[in-house]
Amino acid sequence: MDVTEAIAVIILILAIAILVYYYLLNNPSALNKLRDYVPSSADAHMEEVLGGNPADLSENAVSPDKEESMTKRIKVKLSDIDMSGLNTDGFSNKLDAFLDAKSDELIKDWSLATTDDLVDLEKKFNETADSVDDLDKDYKEFKKSSEEFKKITEEKLDDLDKRIESLENN
Repeated sequence: MDVTEAIAVIILILAIAILVYYYLLNNPSALNKLRDYVPSSADAHMEEVLGGNPADLSENAVSPDKEESMTKRIKVKLSDIDMSGLNTDGFSNKLDAFLDAKSDELIKDWSLATTDDLVDLEKKFNETADSVDDLDKDYKEFKKSSEEFKKITEEKLDDLDKRIESLENN
């Protein structure tokens, strides 16, 4: 299915949805049957939580007296929750035990570095730094000796030039 076919299908689905919407608006009997199947409140237990019907929500937003009672109701509902099952210390202990048991796998799977890895890296870094220092020292010695070689070679070439000139003049 290419893009044009997909767009055509989407337009067709939207047209059907619009037709169903207008059919429901123009046929009150069909709309009443639909209302029987779809609940009027968002939550089936909304009446239990609010202590009344869902229409009271708009009244609570208007009057501060009922707003206070709603907060008290919510506090009561939260205090009724059994917190003994939510033992964070127990959960933390279980998590620590799991991490201890699976730490080697986690380190390997996630490619994590350990303190041993850091010690090895420090040793390798120190060896590399020493090697670089030795190479720098050798380079400086080579540069110095090559400058001396250059001077000696230039002197010999100058001497040869003088000899060649003296032979040419004779």
